[in-house]
Amino acid sequence: QAEGLTPNGAPSQKEGNGVIPAFKLFGITSDPTAWGPRDEDPPELKKLQFMPFNKADKLGRISDWNMAQQYPRRYQQQFSGGNNVFNYKHEDDESSFALVDNTPKPKAKNKRRKYFPQPRRRFNNRNRGRPQPSQRGGRVGQARRQSKRRQRYHFRRRPQYGRDEGKREPSVHVEEDWKLVKTLELSSLRSGLAVDEGKTLVTCGDLREWDVSYERVNPRAAIDLKAGDLHVFTTTTSQDPVIQELADKKEGNIFVTDTIAAVLMCAPYSSHSWDVIVTKKDGKIFFDKREKSKIDYLTVNENWNESKESDKESINHPEKLAMEATFINHKFMNQVTKGPLVKMERNNPFLDGVEPSVNGKLLPIAFHYRKWDLGAGRQIIIRCEINGFETRKKKRHYFVARAINEWNAKLSGNIDYRLKLESQSGAVLAAEMKNNHNKLAKWTAKTFMSGADQLKLGYVTRVNPRVNTQHQILLTQRYKAQDFANLMGIKPLVLWGTLSKIIKAINEQEDGSYLIIRDPIEPELRIHSIPENVFENEDDDGVIPEE
Repeated sequence: QAEGLTPNGAPSQKEGNGVIPAFKLFGITSDPTAWGPRDEDPPELKKLQFMPFNKADKLGRISDWNMAQQYPRRYQQQFSGGNNVFNYKHEDDESSFALVDNTPKPKAKNKRRKYFPQPRRRFNNRNRGRPQPSQRGGRVGQARRQSKRRQRYHFRRRPQYGRDEGKREPSVHVEEDWKLVKTLELSSLRSGLAVDEGKTLVTCGDLREWDVSYERVNPRAAIDLKAGDLHVFTTTTSQDPVIQELADKKEGNIFVTDTIAAVLMCAPYSSHSWDVIVTKKDGKIFFDKREKSKIDYLTVNENWNESKESDKESINHPEKLAMEATFINHKFMNQVTKGPLVKMERNNPFLDGVEPSVNGKLLPIAFHYRKWDLGAGRQIIIRCEINGFETRKKKRHYFVARAINEWNAKLSGNIDYRLKLESQSGAVLAAEMKNNHNKLAKWTAKTFMSGADQLKLGYVTRVNPRVNTQHQILLTQRYKAQDFANLMGIKPLVLWGTLSKIIKAINEQEDGSYLIIRDPIEPELRIHSIPENVFENEDDDGVIPEE
């Protein structure tokens, strides 16, 4: 402000005895590339209040001196950015139009009515606002009915023989002096490893040909499963004379049976506890089983709908069901083949020392000793089992035979074989893949390792659900190994990758004896260092006898 000057800098005019006040504007320069005063502007402008600018902010008023008195409080906080002086709410123009679709939405069909009409009732002063207990309407009655519906819903969803939520016991008691050297999460074992086709080194045993009459069996023309005394050799790795011979010739440096290898390959699918003994010495690794190990017995509904029978004398106890399933498979393997025995290159290596009375009751089976290269100098030799052969175009094709058994459809929650097998065999197989995923995965792994062309799958059920000694064959199906693996969602390279990771964990340890145990609760494998020959006192002759 300057006395005697007009806004243009000219002298002011006098009126009467006084002088008209005048002021002069400062020279303000604009900055086309930024927002706000420039640095060379007069320093007096820097003292003025300045609102920060952000492109995401809503535009408000430049200045509103009457907003606090003119608008309610809810409009003052409409734009919560900075000082209230700059806030702006323009309602006059925007209230004249709307872009919202006001067309009514179509009513959903078969939709439950949310409103429950309440019957008219009288209230006295004491019960005012509260429905009578005997009346069905009102919020209290509605809540009671909803609670009952929820209870019925959850009861239907909870199977009688569902997943066992109780505490599982370990397969072997771990002593305090057994040092834990490594823990492997089951989820970390799933990895891929491409392996070339195995090479067959030695073949032993004898086989019979597939009986084609079992391809015509159906639930309406079921065939009884023949009872009989059969003996099956389940000799462990280090006691196999052929494996000892191949180890002495340095044909490989890792030795295992197909049963133990399948358990390790399918470890991520397992739910029960199991254990394997590992011996590492002089650059060689042997995977063995304990004398009293149960890995040769087949589990029943391990992954879902497992029996919760606690009475060990009951035929539906998990241990009795495992023995029943194992014996059914032995009888099925023997019954679906016919004709004379066909000898392999060598005789059965486990006949030495067996009583002559047992020779006529042995299950016809062949052992193929096959070799794979896992890389990094790891040569693995696996003893594989073959159950029979087919002759097509004058060429012999080997197969592996297995049987799925039904024990009680009402108690297990499974699909009734007799009602659904003929028309919905795919649904029955899908249910078995859900309930026994680990068992079927091990059968798939064994088929791949043996080099067999097919997997012969049978469906067996009890004649009477209350009797576990009489069974019938309802249906048989054939699958190529890769086709069945696709149905299971299993890739062979993942099976080899899982086995390779376990072998790598053993290679990292020093020479000695180790115990690999699947934790009964946590999904992990634990490797313990154990004393040598700690399980020598267990008695087992390597033969599974029939009851």
